[in-house]
Amino acid sequence: MAPPFDDRQHDRSSEPLPDSIQLLRSLVRAVDSLASDFDVVELCQQLLEACTDVTDASDAGLLLADQRGELQVLASTNESSRLLGLLQREGPGLDAYRSSTAVSVPDLRAAGELWPEFAHTASAAGYRCACAVPLRLHRDSIGALTILADSAAPLGQLDLRIGQILADIAAVAIAHHVLRAQGTTIQAQLPTALNTRVTIEQAKGVLAERGDRDMDRAFQIMRDYARATGRRLTDIAGDIVEGRIDLRADAAD
Repeated sequence: MAPPFDDRQHDRSSEPLPDSIQLLRSLVRAVDSLASDFDVVELCQQLLEACTDVTDASDAGLLLADQRGELQVLASTNESSRLLGLLQREGPGLDAYRSSTAVSVPDLRAAGELWPEFAHTASAAGYRCACAVPLRLHRDSIGALTILADSAAPLGQLDLRIGQILADIAAVAIAHHVLRAQGTTIQAQLPTALNTRVTIEQAKGVLAERGDRDMDRAFQIMRDYARATGRRLTDIAGDIVEGRIDLRADAAD
């Protein structure tokens, strides 16, 4: 009988983890998190990082629909305002959400007629191709996962399948987070998860203003502090906004 799989052996060497092992580790961590009082934004953040690690993507974003059916960013691999604005434009993410099917754009330069603003902004930012998959709960679509690549090689079917697996896990995590009261519908409670992101955005602004740093660096400071203290990212953000903690001393590069 073969010995049980133990990926800790890879941690003790400098050899990079094969993509399949990195994906497996991310899935195991995600499933394990669902058994505890997890931080939904941090979990989604880790799923996005796994997505870019095991595909040819350079950035990814997870979008959640609000009560009006408009997509809002819940997590992204980069906190720059340029990427956050791009993710919410009319584009593959919104189409994947509306159609509940995957959308692939092999060449963004040829997508100007379909999504003129998205194609122009994405191309100007250096992205060459994109794809998006829906966040699905049973027959409902509650958002989308958008994947962007800056390489000339288009994102393939394997990238789409990986993205869909990670999107499905994110959807389950979000449902687990927001469905508190028995019989409450997922659509009625989606703002609970989005409110979490609003608090994080406010905290990013506070840190960026105090430390004269960009929003991406401010977000990383919060994540590092949450991991170091074992607290949830949302709670850290709330403390920053309310002035209960000051991370300026921890914000030194």
